[in-house]
Amino acid sequence: FFALATFVTTDTSVCDVCSRTSDAERACDAECARETTQRFALVITNVAKAKNVDTGRARHFREGKKSEKVTSGAGTQRGGKGSSKTTRSQRTNKAYKTYISGRPSVDDVDRASRGDKTKVMGVVEREAPYRLTRDERQAWERAKKRGNVNGFVNGTGGGGVLEMQSKQSCALAPHRHPLINTHRLWCDAKSAAFIVIEQDQVTGADEIVVDLSTLRLDADWACREMLVELARELGGDAVHVEDGCADEEPLEAQMRYIEVTERGLLTADSVSTSADDDDIDVSVKPPPAEAIAEAEAAIAVAAERVRALKDSGATNADDAVKASVQTLLELKTSLVTLQDAAAAAAAPEDASNTIDAAVKGAEDIDGDAVDVESNTARIAEEARKSLAELPIHGLPERFIRFKCPDRPTAKSLAKAFADADLVQRQLEQNAS
Repeated sequence: FFALATFVTTDTSVCDVCSRTSDAERACDAECARETTQRFALVITNVAKAKNVDTGRARHFREGKKSEKVTSGAGTQRGGKGSSKTTRSQRTNKAYKTYISGRPSVDDVDRASRGDKTKVMGVVEREAPYRLTRDERQAWERAKKRGNVNGFVNGTGGGGVLEMQSKQSCALAPHRHPLINTHRLWCDAKSAAFIVIEQDQVTGADEIVVDLSTLRLDADWACREMLVELARELGGDAVHVEDGCADEEPLEAQMRYIEVTERGLLTADSVSTSADDDDIDVSVKPPPAEAIAEAEAAIAVAAERVRALKDSGATNADDAVKASVQTLLELKTSLVTLQDAAAAAAAPEDASNTIDAAVKGAEDIDGDAVDVESNTARIAEEARKSLAELPIHGLPERFIRFKCPDRPTAKSLAKAFADADLVQRQLEQNAS
């Protein structure tokens, strides 16, 4: 028994990991395994991650083409100071550099309708809404299928006809309807006339609005004549035509705008382009102070009436409140008109001096006579360039309105407008 006990107590084993003797081999192996795991664990700290060449500032300052790099002697600077690298705006505007055109692509119009960023900058107006809801997108898809869907042989047309149940009453960008903005952008991309039917839900007397600015033509008189002929052929005398272009061609309107902008004036009617016109009447009669005081008193009375109605429990949906608010808005508009007239009449001497300077600038610059023909040719070239390069929201609208007696007439007439090749008609008239 003693020998057996001694054998048991002296029967030790050597651990294969730590080389120490232990009576409990399994316990030693497990402990050494934990120590080995902790001792040889791989801990990675403060190691630089893989860097993508297009992350951070690297994508804003990538090297351009070899032909576009700046040499030490000459060349055009493309990036930062003394750098031959391109900036992000220079690379994204590559479409404008290839060929200069203000028309958007169909893909950019679709991106704008979803609220995404466009590939080319400047396509959409910053403050105007373009993103469509589900119902608006369905209405837009239906509009694109009306009329000539595939367009014409010359690459124009195919804009469709848009139907709206509410009229575009506000010209300010934040308050415009997104469906109007998106469809006008679509018509500009398709080189088609913008056609919309403003439906009247009460009387059914719809109105067709045609905007020819999306065609980007120097002259559109033949297009307007063709639209009027179609209206007389299909609707007869029942269709009332209202031409908002005032017999002024797009190139002429753009030339007038550039000339007025160069002279620093706000309106083209305030200055005469002829050198013989020396008598310019800029006198503005100020409104009497009693009229302004009466307008302010009437506004106070109208505001008190609206306040009293609301205090009695009436809401904005009541007819009495609506009528009182409408009266209040009309009074405020008249007051603003009187105040603007008073401000314009406050400094007639300054206005006269400004116009005199503008007229003298047209007659003489630095004592030398102005070459009228060369100046007109330069302005005409700038006007053509602006008509081609500016985005559609930077060009003035050229509206023609057709008031129809009923909805079937409006729909048939709008479809005829969409099927008419207006650009080809204008080109043929220009050639003849």
